[in-house]
Amino acid sequence: MNMCIPFIFIIALLIAAPVGALAQAPARMGILVQEMGRAQTQAIRGLSEELKRLGYRDRKNLLTETRNVKANRAALQPAASELVAQKVNLIFTTGTSATRAAMAATKDIPIVFVYPGNPVAAGITKSAEERAKNLTGVAAYASQTMESRLALIKEIVPELRKILIFFDLNNSFSRDSFERAEIAANKFGLQAAGYGVKSADELKSTIASLGAESGVAIFQVPDEVLESESEFLFETARAKKLPTMFNEESWAINGALAAYGPDYEEMGRQAGRLADKIIKGHSPASLPIERASKFALTLNYRTANFIGIRFTPAMLKKADKVIR
Repeated sequence: MNMCIPFIFIIALLIAAPVGALAQAPARMGILVQEMGRAQTQAIRGLSEELKRLGYRDRKNLLTETRNVKANRAALQPAASELVAQKVNLIFTTGTSATRAAMAATKDIPIVFVYPGNPVAAGITKSAEERAKNLTGVAAYASQTMESRLALIKEIVPELRKILIFFDLNNSFSRDSFERAEIAANKFGLQAAGYGVKSADELKSTIASLGAESGVAIFQVPDEVLESESEFLFETARAKKLPTMFNEESWAINGALAAYGPDYEEMGRQAGRLADKIIKGHSPASLPIERASKFALTLNYRTANFIGIRFTPAMLKKADKVIR
């Protein structure tokens, strides 16, 4: 009888060992991005910093697999499939295309996204409540900051009477964004002049044909065609002395007069807290999609000087960052 006790004890240890080993196994996180721009870099930095604060250490209790397809959309789906094959515990994505690729690649592995706009309008979710069971994340609902951006550009340019909005006629989301901007502009007593285009070449020729007018500013709604020609737009706007208001810090850094939009680093931290809960056993379906908690105003002092605009002391004080 006494001889059986050690034997039973050893068997119990062998049975328990895999469970203990599993508990000690590092979590595996996949990161999928279309390109590593400023917004993506900030979001990933915030994610990493928050996970570190929560006790995760790279290559100790957290293994990270990153797939950056460097703006090659065709490579997103294979990259997402690679992460699934790596048997990651969750996938972190930024933007529409990467999130859709991850959703197409798996219905089971949790996905945590960071998205600047409205995930419902983009078709990522049917509603805040009705969504894929493996999906959650942080959204900025950028269109809902439209009135804030209009108020800011009107404060920067007191004589403002008209905003120019360029958008892709082939994109229903861009068309809807223009309509929302038009309604919001009316609330501020502003005329919204829409320029629907069907190609980058048409966009460039339309921008180039603009005259230099006082009381007019270019106002951005999220649009891939417009954003792909941002360098040309900023150069032309400076030459024609036209103020430009965009929706993310990176645009002001690249030459826009002003930008007001979500703080991606903070959104990454929010996503990090969601990722921690998932790693600890919560299902994505039990974690509501969060709203971005912080927005920032960026002013470009160089652009202002070039086009002859003077930021008031009050506006400079209001800014979170000033590019000099």
